[in-house]
Amino acid sequence: MTETTNDNVTEAELKKEFDDLYMHIFKYIGDFVSIPTQKYNLTFEAFMVMENVARSKNGQTLVELAKLEGVSKSAIARQVNVLLKENYVMQKVDPNDRRVKYITLTAAGSRVQRNLAQATDERFHRWLGFFGKDEAEHFIKVLHRANDRAVAAGFVGFDSLHDKRRNSNRGRTHGGRTSD
Repeated sequence: MTETTNDNVTEAELKKEFDDLYMHIFKYIGDFVSIPTQKYNLTFEAFMVMENVARSKNGQTLVELAKLEGVSKSAIARQVNVLLKENYVMQKVDPNDRRVKYITLTAAGSRVQRNLAQATDERFHRWLGFFGKDEAEHFIKVLHRANDRAVAAGFVGFDSLHDKRRNSNRGRTHGGRTSD
């Protein structure tokens, strides 16, 4: 797995590089970010739901969480069910509309969220120290562009991961810059 400098790279060589990168880098990015969450029986995605709940003053509904995450309501419901099972969140019924339930952190959930926020920040800063800010920014910009193009092209898998009604939090701008 080496950096290619030849401008005349064949498609076969490019595919080999892509396959090597998948096997040695992309496949493990999820593992890298998820390591801190594992001791709490959570995925990184469930932790991100906890982060959004923690930022809200009175809790979030499933619809609000789905919009914030840019995913479907059913995807958020799966994460919330895990958090409920672990007693990290609870549901509070809106007294004005009993159909509406607000997700809030429990005391245990607040502790776990703070611990994970610190642990994931530390891992991110190690990664940032390794790459440097400029390289990290470029890498993230390229990944955003790849994701946006894959979703727009309708690649199988990408469209089911992201809600088609993408909102401003997960839309076409990333860090104040467009991803194209």
